[in-house]
Amino acid sequence: MRVIVGYGNSLRGEDAFGVDVVLALQKYPLVNTRIIEAFQLTPELCLELLDADEVVFVDASYSKTNQYALACAVRHESSSNLSHQISVAMIQELLQSVYHHFADICVYSLLTHQFDTIDNVVMYQKGVQDVVTHLLQNP
Repeated sequence: MRVIVGYGNSLRGEDAFGVDVVLALQKYPLVNTRIIEAFQLTPELCLELLDADEVVFVDASYSKTNQYALACAVRHESSSNLSHQISVAMIQELLQSVYHHFADICVYSLLTHQFDTIDNVVMYQKGVQDVVTHLLQNP
């Protein structure tokens, strides 16, 4: 099964990218796919991913120079501080080390330097649609 996790703050402009993508995906009949909307990633999310063969994370990511570009990368952050907000790499590590679950992990991010507003609505909506289209065409 494929699980798509869109996360971000829908009250903060471009930070809502992941949420906007999963809301758009919910309009389509998706086979063998579960969609999860989250405010942020938390360790408890791992329990929702144990049946997944593939996990796709969708969010906004900071970039000073490439606003509205799309990127795919799992960032490895070097922090042993396990707070209630964690990274995709930490989710992957928890799945593997605690639950012995080795799902394929993919990340789709809209690069932005402005999380509080949407500077360019047309480019933002194009990013949402591009990710939705790609996820629909590559089940």
